Amino acid sequence: MAGPVTDPEGPDKAWWEPDGGFFGDLYREADDSLRTFFGDRTRLNDRTVVEADGVTRLCGLTANSRLLDCPCGYGRHSVELARRGLDVVGVDINPGFLEAARREAADADVAAHFVEGDMRELPDVAPVDAVINMFYSFGFFTPEEDLAVLRGFHAVLKPTGRLLMHTMVTIPALTEGRIPAEERRLLASGRHLVSRRRLDADTRREVGQWAIVDDEGTEQPMTPYDVRIYAPDEFTDLCREAGFASTTCYGGWDGAPYEDASPNLIVIADR
Repeated sequence: MAGPVTDPEGPDKAWWEPDGGFFGDLYREADDSLRTFFGDRTRLNDRTVVEADGVTRLCGLTANSRLLDCPCGYGRHSVELARRGLDVVGVDINPGFLEAARREAADADVAAHFVEGDMRELPDVAPVDAVINMFYSFGFFTPEEDLAVLRGFHAVLKPTGRLLMHTMVTIPALTEGRIPAEERRLLASGRHLVSRRRLDADTRREVGQWAIVDDEGTEQPMTPYDVRIYAPDEFTDLCREAGFASTTCYGGWDGAPYEDASPNLIVIADR
C-alpha cells in the first residue's frame, strides 16, 4: 500500500517528526490566520471555543469526564476543554509543542496533563471517556499504521467511550476547488501564509507545502507534507476493523449530517 512520501532534503526525518521541519514556531504562527478555507473570519481562539463546545456535545461529555487529546499539538483544544472541568491528558510527539501546552495550561490555571508519545504506540493512559483527534491530524502514516492508531484509541477508551476524529480536508473540498490549489492568508502576526497543495489521485494523499511570507515577499518555507485523505466510508471501515461498534459522520459542530459540501468531516466512533 502507498505510504507517505519522503522529503528529499531530509530523508532521515518524516515531515511530522519533532525535527522534521513542519511542526514548530512557523506552524504556530501559520495556524493563527484571520480566515479559514471556507471564509470563516473568526479568530483562532473563537474557533477553538466552538470546536470545544462541539466536542463536548457530540461526545456526550460532562465536567470530570476523562479525555485524551491526541495529537494535542500546542494544546489549544486540551486547555479549552480543561476550562470546562474535563480531566484532559494530551499526547504529542513534539516536545516543543508540549512545553507550549504546559505554559498555556498554567496561564489558564487548568490542570491539563501533557505526555510525550507517538500516537501509533500510545504511552500508558488510564481509560478515558473520549479520544479526540482534531484538525486534520489523521492519515500521516501508512494505512497499516493508521489502523494501528485507531486500535490504540479503541484500547484506551472505556467500554462506553467515544472517538471523535475531525478534518476540514475532504476529497470533494479538494476536487471542487473549495480548498484551492494555492492560497494566501493574512496571519495575526501581520505576515502571510502561502499554501500550495495537490491531490494525488493514485494514493489519495494530499501533498503540499506552507511558507510564511514577510513584507518584502520573501518566503520562509516549511517541509513539504503529505496526508492520506480518507472518505467517510473509509473511516467507517477502518474504525470497524479497529474494533469500534458503529460510526456516525457529521458535517459541522452543530451535529448536522455530513454531506460532500460540508465544511467539516467529524467522525464519531462508539466503542
